[in-house]
Amino acid sequence: MSAPATPAAPAARATRTVAVTVPDWPLLAALDRHQRRLEQEDAPAPDLAAEPVLLLDQHRVTHAGAAALEAGVRPGMTRRAARAACPEALVLEADREQETALFELVAAAVDTIAAGVDVLRPGVLLMSARGPARHQGGEGRLAERILDAVAELTGWDCAVGIADGPFAALLASGPGRVVRSGRSAEYLAPHPIAALRSAPVGPGWGHRGQPSAARTERRLDLAETVDLLQRLGITTLGDLAALPSAAVADRFGPDVATLHLLARGMEPAPPAAHHPTQPLLAETTLETPLVRTDQAAFIARPLAEQLHTMLVERGLVCTRLRIVARTEGGEEMERTWRHDGALTVADVVDRIRWQCDGWITRARLGGPATGAITRIGLHPLQLAPAGESAPALWGSAGEAAQRASRALARAQGLAGEEAVQVPTLVGGRLLADEVALVPWRSEKPERREGPWPGSLPRPVPATVFRERPSVRLEDAAGEPVVVTARGLLSSAPARLQVIAPGAPALQRAGLRAGSGYPVLAHGAPTVLDERWWTPGGNRAARLQLVVRSASAEETAVLALSRMGDWTLEGLYD
Repeated sequence: MSAPATPAAPAARATRTVAVTVPDWPLLAALDRHQRRLEQEDAPAPDLAAEPVLLLDQHRVTHAGAAALEAGVRPGMTRRAARAACPEALVLEADREQETALFELVAAAVDTIAAGVDVLRPGVLLMSARGPARHQGGEGRLAERILDAVAELTGWDCAVGIADGPFAALLASGPGRVVRSGRSAEYLAPHPIAALRSAPVGPGWGHRGQPSAARTERRLDLAETVDLLQRLGITTLGDLAALPSAAVADRFGPDVATLHLLARGMEPAPPAAHHPTQPLLAETTLETPLVRTDQAAFIARPLAEQLHTMLVERGLVCTRLRIVARTEGGEEMERTWRHDGALTVADVVDRIRWQCDGWITRARLGGPATGAITRIGLHPLQLAPAGESAPALWGSAGEAAQRASRALARAQGLAGEEAVQVPTLVGGRLLADEVALVPWRSEKPERREGPWPGSLPRPVPATVFRERPSVRLEDAAGEPVVVTARGLLSSAPARLQVIAPGAPALQRAGLRAGSGYPVLAHGAPTVLDERWWTPGGNRAARLQLVVRSASAEETAVLALSRMGDWTLEGLYD
């Protein structure tokens, strides 16, 4: 039996995206650092354009100049093998912090054309295309303006690509193409599978062969994944996109399923956005203005911990952060950082330090003079409930998580997409309306925003009945208790009689059908008027009760009254 094609991951319509890349950025940054060191030492500057150059990270070649490539050096070689192939090569060491700080010059240049630039990683910028393209008179004109601005203000050449989704935009930036709307999947199809090494999936995926600092376990390495797919005969992105989604998730797990989604010209849906009633802001005013990069290390951690505390108190995580600085001259500077998953305190500390270093470096290298920084603020731009980014039941990306994902995908393949369903919050007045069951790994429905007058305050019952069992509420005289037109109880409830059989949750709680249980305590009824101005409107009321079950334990229940009839809406733990 062949597995039906099911969505590999929650997907969103691909956003029209601009990708600005500086080819071989780590090598350019290392050459710039080397050249400035020679200038400080008054040493003669060699012709770096003609001299073979190697960039090493953890004793392996990550980038090589044209002359070194002609001599036989290839990325991935060890230091010893590279020096054997090209003994005269200039060997430089990678410096992530210097790459990040220097890249601020490029980001600032793009900022002069369009605001809202996001740094994906040093060497790659992303931004939405629609607004800036309208302002500049078209996407082609926008790309030209960005190229000119970067060349004029930094002296470096960049590449610009525009397409639906960040992955297609990144690949389109190589040849400098603007892919027509709706044609990203067609554009991606002929690209070799090795193009997945450029997938915009964050630092935890092995862009440098190392896991993200925020993750305790190692995620899939892109180079290893590409090698595996090639050995299986999948040579192009089109070959990968043509595979059934359920089969990819079943065979390779959720991480490769995300790559499969990107190869189809789509992009993973962002976590459900959360908009707090009051904007979050962590800010500090510096007693000593910041003029050196080493000062940033001392102010970064307290500020990051302040933001982290605010998020924890609200049960939120941040995946997109804006860093804002104000100088003693009143000038404001800002930069937005994206991240693969929730930003930890260490992630925020790194970005504050890198960004302050970038602003100071920009002024020192001839950019706009900024003056001393006197205030720094952190603005979370993309927030999500903490559970959206927390490790799942089986962990986040370990072997157990992949086994669980494959098992669920196999169940869907055998029994159909609807066979495996997960709950998701959609919003509503009644408890059963707040949660909807959707197929696993399918797109979540949009949440219906309130307000919902009469909705139940937290904490809510742990068990919610989709089919509410019927009960009877009686007073001490055995008469039925009802909610009057004024929203009051007709008499004090004394006994709860369970009428409907067959509810396993009720039996586990010691509430069996056909039996009555004494009411130990109750709250005031909450009236729910639903569309009272229409003929089909309903009037209902909620009542919280504590009863003594058959096992002599106290059990809290939530009862719902409609037209004088009572049902149970949920059970509290």
